[in-house]
Amino acid sequence: EYSTEDPWCGAQSAKLTAGRDRPGRLSQGGLAVSRGVTYLFSGHFRSSSTDLEVSIRLKSLLPDGQWMVLGSASLPRSGGDWTKIAARLACTGTTDRAVLEIEAVGEGQLRLDKLSLMPADNLGGWRRDVVEATRELRPPILRWGGSTIDPGGYKWKEQIGDRDRRPTFLTRPWGRRDSGDVGIEEFIGFCRAVGSEPLVCVSYADGAQSAGELVEYCNGSVETPWGKIRKQNGHPEPCAVKYWQLGNEVGNDEVTGKLADFCRAIRSADPDAVIFTSFPSGGLLERVGDSIRYLCPHYYTSDLAWVESDISGLRDRIRDSRYRDTVRLAVTEWNINAGNWGLGRGKLYTLDCALFEARFLNLLHRNSDIVAIACRSNLTNSFCGGTIQTNAAGLYKIPAFYVMKLFRDHTQPVPLTIAEVPGWLSVSACASQDRTQLTVFVVNTRTEPAEVRVDLCGFEQGVKIVAGEVVGDTQDRRQIDVTNGWDRRERVKTMPLPFQGDVVTLPALSVAAVDVGE
Repeated sequence: EYSTEDPWCGAQSAKLTAGRDRPGRLSQGGLAVSRGVTYLFSGHFRSSSTDLEVSIRLKSLLPDGQWMVLGSASLPRSGGDWTKIAARLACTGTTDRAVLEIEAVGEGQLRLDKLSLMPADNLGGWRRDVVEATRELRPPILRWGGSTIDPGGYKWKEQIGDRDRRPTFLTRPWGRRDSGDVGIEEFIGFCRAVGSEPLVCVSYADGAQSAGELVEYCNGSVETPWGKIRKQNGHPEPCAVKYWQLGNEVGNDEVTGKLADFCRAIRSADPDAVIFTSFPSGGLLERVGDSIRYLCPHYYTSDLAWVESDISGLRDRIRDSRYRDTVRLAVTEWNINAGNWGLGRGKLYTLDCALFEARFLNLLHRNSDIVAIACRSNLTNSFCGGTIQTNAAGLYKIPAFYVMKLFRDHTQPVPLTIAEVPGWLSVSACASQDRTQLTVFVVNTRTEPAEVRVDLCGFEQGVKIVAGEVVGDTQDRRQIDVTNGWDRRERVKTMPLPFQGDVVTLPALSVAAVDVGE
């Protein structure tokens, strides 16, 4: 049952009542554990009787209906005041159906709250497998924002410091109750763990003063009011966050008319802050052009012709302004769709969506004179949209993961113009600064293989195709709705690209990176 009497955090805490012949028990199932792994348990406890003996155990139900204990520990006795108690459990078995059970034996009541169990090899509270998979992608920037910020219920001041003291909050418009375990500090820690720069959205709903205080909390010295609080929360060194976005999908004139106040507040806290707008609405450059670096459209559509037209219009707007040399575009959210349900949402899992995303990346390459940054939506889970899909036992990577990694691994810094491309191919090219290395990205959307010749007449003699990789269906079934999954984690993956001389063989429904060098 639950008790509202003096809870540790929030409005209530769990309560166990133990009798002379009836222990009190609390359990949670559906956990995944592995043999030989040590798990760290912690929780806050308060007891009406110091005679209560409290223990924890990991259990698994055997086929014959008997329970097998995989790990256990006795907890120190707690008194009338809330006490944080920790223990280590050495697991002796592997299962994705483990149960964590807390048992109180004796007579009395036990109150408990903020219970946690995680592997001892976690990285700053993050799952090691997720951190390692994200490191494979090497995203230059990770964005903290979206609907959780605006119009969501997240308030950054409530989600800093001791995680066990943070209240839950409701994320609008998705209707999800969030635990608050991940705040700005944990997000920055994740970015540092995977080698990415954080891009932080400030909440428009919280106002300009709150935005400036958030920047000061992250970047201010310990002599500033919020820098001092950051130090008290265990982070004495400034976080050096460079990139800041003004809300999420804020676009109407009434709203953007107030963004100059946000820019002033952010600049006051950190004069070197790089500021991103939300939607690039009319008059925005005139209002805040002196303070910003990026205008930020979002694109959730399969209509790439419309996307290219919109980017062209924004390019013209910037070039016709006095900020043509200082402002660029950052597409801070993009994918084939965002809010579809059913089969439309499930499309994000498919090889077809991965092909679309490769075509979108080629579009970005072709417009890299004006588009400097782009953030695919999303990284993990997020209905069907995350490139990494997790459950309690592990993860797998959807086809889009391999496409994103292909572009990250092979992209060169100098964009090139393609002289001639068959209409059924999507192509972009880029070179090293000295033009001795070249990569051509090619998307074959046909259900038949194709041989493509790469004409290198614009490069010095001796330059030739030296390697290549291709993302496609390992079974070559030539079906656009192929997916990866828990029983087929690498049905779509990266493979060597066949080539001979200056001719590459593109498998059906595939994305290739053709590497050229001396």
